[in-house]
Amino acid sequence: MHDIDTMLAALNDEGLPAQLATIDGPVMKGLGAYGERQFSRRGMVLAIGIAGFLGLSLGIDGGAPAAAEPLLAMPASAPSHLLND
Repeated sequence: MHDIDTMLAALNDEGLPAQLATIDGPVMKGLGAYGERQFSRRGMVLAIGIAGFLGLSLGIDGGAPAAAEPLLAMPASAPSHLLND
């Protein structure tokens, strides 16, 4: 344990390398970009959640009742159908 204390004291006495003086700007820029990405992701997730909730709540309600006409048959209001009756 005494060796570790001696090494830490020696590191404390040494000065910082010159390369570390220029690291602050890029690190802060990277942190800012990361925060912006997280903020936009949260907004996107919130928008998707709201859209999904509204879609499910309106879809479960059912809306108007379904028409009784077959999907691929001639509609009852088509002119040729009215002439055949």
